[in-house]
Amino acid sequence: MKDALIRRAVRADAAAMATIYNQAVLRSTATFDTESETAEDREHWLGEHTAPQHPVLVAERDGRVVGWASLSRYSSRCAYETTVEASAYIDEAETGQGLGTALSEALLEAGRAGGVHAVLARICTENAASLAMSRKLGFFEVGVMREVGTKFGRSLDVMMLEKLL
Repeated sequence: MKDALIRRAVRADAAAMATIYNQAVLRSTATFDTESETAEDREHWLGEHTAPQHPVLVAERDGRVVGWASLSRYSSRCAYETTVEASAYIDEAETGQGLGTALSEALLEAGRAGGVHAVLARICTENAASLAMSRKLGFFEVGVMREVGTKFGRSLDVMMLEKLL
């Protein structure tokens, strides 16, 4: 991952983050969302990520956001306060360069500093690159949920992974 700066996301990043996310919405099973989002949607979402255990980071290259990662609330029930769900999205033109790993490593460190104990990841079983990256980062398989999502006219399985910080 050459020449990329990893930093906390700010409101001004919302449009670029939405553009990157929409690539996944429209062309992959990296997310099970099926409707594109706006910069305003992403701004609102950023406003929900103010707790120390819910950091959002971006990777920036040459002044342009090329990826982002977040830890989000897993459940609204109080006992889950230190359990989060990880997500990472990289601009299609920037994949395969180690950005996802670098962002995820920084995200896990930010989560640790914010008091996170358990990090969960739900990854479509056909997303081999994300599964490999998660295992490389020390996530372990918790189980597979069969045919829980439908996208592009197909029923999809999702693997649940976990990492304890």
